[in-house]
Amino acid sequence: MLAGLRQILVNPATGLVAIGVAVALAVGLGVTSANWRAQQADYEARIAELTRASEKAEAGFRMELASCQAVGEARETLAPRVAAAGGTPAGARRLLEQQPEGIDACARMESADQAVLSNLKK
Repeated sequence: MLAGLRQILVNPATGLVAIGVAVALAVGLGVTSANWRAQQADYEARIAELTRASEKAEAGFRMELASCQAVGEARETLAPRVAAAGGTPAGARRLLEQQPEGIDACARMESADQAVLSNLKK
């Protein structure tokens, strides 16, 4: 068995085959490396794009939250004055009955914020 292995390794054709295999593996490694670098560049561009979109969405959400909080603060400030004045004016009563979309959206956003905060506290 060792004699057969030695004969194969000493054969001049074996060296040529080994060199050919080594060159083929090196070419394969180069092609694969180039593909990985291209994929890496694509992923990095996509991450940068998603980061920008996330920051833009975050700014929008912060603005909505600030407006909802301002509405809530205004509601808390005006409630005692309205009660002291002897009831709600007709315009305010109409708004409460019709429930404009903005008030509903703010209320949903406030409740969602409270849910997120309660999960973070756990």
